[in-house]
Amino acid sequence: MEFDLHPSVTLRTGTFSAVIAPVECVLAGMNTSRVLRRFMFLYLCGDSSRLLQGIDRSSVQMEVRRAVTAPGLTGLIRGAYHTIIFAEHDPGIYEGDEEAMDRVADALHGAGERALVTLYAPVSDPSFERLSRKADRVFHITPAWPPAAAARRPARIRHSSAAGKGQTTLEGI
Repeated sequence: MEFDLHPSVTLRTGTFSAVIAPVECVLAGMNTSRVLRRFMFLYLCGDSSRLLQGIDRSSVQMEVRRAVTAPGLTGLIRGAYHTIIFAEHDPGIYEGDEEAMDRVADALHGAGERALVTLYAPVSDPSFERLSRKADRVFHITPAWPPAAAARRPARIRHSSAAGKGQTTLEGI
């Protein structure tokens, strides 16, 4: 099974992928995907979520689980029977416990052998970097540049009322 999160990012069953992308980009991919309706989808997050309120629940059939500790997250991942596991990164649950990060990374990698597993963060941080070391693939999606609003704005054209002193123009040649 494949899931196109973005035109340049295809997530596949049997892999653990780490994704760094703007919230709007991930929401657009999740809300327009037909794949997420057909498969068992587990959404994991901490106490708060940047994405959850923006997901169109009519386009996705998902089960939501919250983990407030790294051991709790590890248990949820290991007990998951879903085809798709999407974990929104919450650096606060690790509290500097590097061993806990390694256990979570191992659980994500292990689940990726039988499911499509994605670890998501809008920006990277040291704990995300450590978790993503076990990922099969890491995607970094950046916003389009220049921003759409700037691209529509006409360029400034400076007109001088008269040529500078002592200068000649091409018209005068």
